[in-house]
Amino acid sequence: MDEYKVSKITVKNALTALADDGLVVRIQGKGTFVSSELPLPQITLPSDSAGTSRGLVGFIIPTMKTSVIQKLVDHVEYYLTQAGFQMLLRITRESSAEESRAIKELLDAGVQGFIVFPTEDEKYNESLLRLSLDKFPFVFIDRFLRNIDTYTITSDNLGGTYETVSYLLKKGHRRIALISPENANTTIEDRTAGFEKAYIDHGVPIDKSLWCHVPLDILRSEKALDYIAEFLISHRRLTATVTLSAEMAQLTSSALKSVGLEASPPELISFDDPGLPNIPYVMQDEKKMAEVSVSLLQQQMEQDYMPQQTVIPVRLVLPGQE
Repeated sequence: MDEYKVSKITVKNALTALADDGLVVRIQGKGTFVSSELPLPQITLPSDSAGTSRGLVGFIIPTMKTSVIQKLVDHVEYYLTQAGFQMLLRITRESSAEESRAIKELLDAGVQGFIVFPTEDEKYNESLLRLSLDKFPFVFIDRFLRNIDTYTITSDNLGGTYETVSYLLKKGHRRIALISPENANTTIEDRTAGFEKAYIDHGVPIDKSLWCHVPLDILRSEKALDYIAEFLISHRRLTATVTLSAEMAQLTSSALKSVGLEASPPELISFDDPGLPNIPYVMQDEKKMAEVSVSLLQQQMEQDYMPQQTVIPVRLVLPGQE
């Protein structure tokens, strides 16, 4: 007002216009700030019952394409709102570079904590390591990086697959295929370990030639269906197939039809609901994962910093048991 000799309402209107264009961010109780590289929406912080601002929490996810992540977003937003926080969502599209960029942007926006669902390949990320070293409040959800000591929330990936394979072995199956994304993250590593442990504990010899880990570059291309179809053609004597994600179950079901095995297909079980009729699946408890992640984030914000891994139980759902 002093420098440009204009009225207060003119300055207010100018700042409102800049905020509408995403060039500045207006944070209640703090002021107006130049936005980071990408335009950010105007932000109004929520208040808790005492009338004090609780702040912003960033939720970083790799994609919105899976039902598991969609449910996590819904439940995390609910529990953050209940705790008096506002969620800022960023999608990395499975890119570690975008993951780092999202962390920087959200820090610039003033978030007080993060919940992070890491990228599929779980590449080393210096930005996440820095958060851990600085003891900045954040939680890994579903996947995590083993070299970073922090809070993690996962489903019982090992136990869920162990129960599934044990169920098939008890039914008399011996030629059980494992069809999965490339073994490039903790989730797939643990599910694969559960598969193997079931064979060991039941005293059944395991044939790892029946394992099909689809490379990520193929899985993200149009070649994935052909890749699985070729595997099935080479292993026509399969009696059962365990897929380690809903996406793999859908691809495997399509591949079985493409190679003419739909008339007498191997029994198919999926980790996560593939949305296919009469297919047993391992059901995760996304609501509980979200609730615990928000609770642990609040613990860190209250200076109670004790990194820990929390494993949420899962259950095998057979047809008619939903």
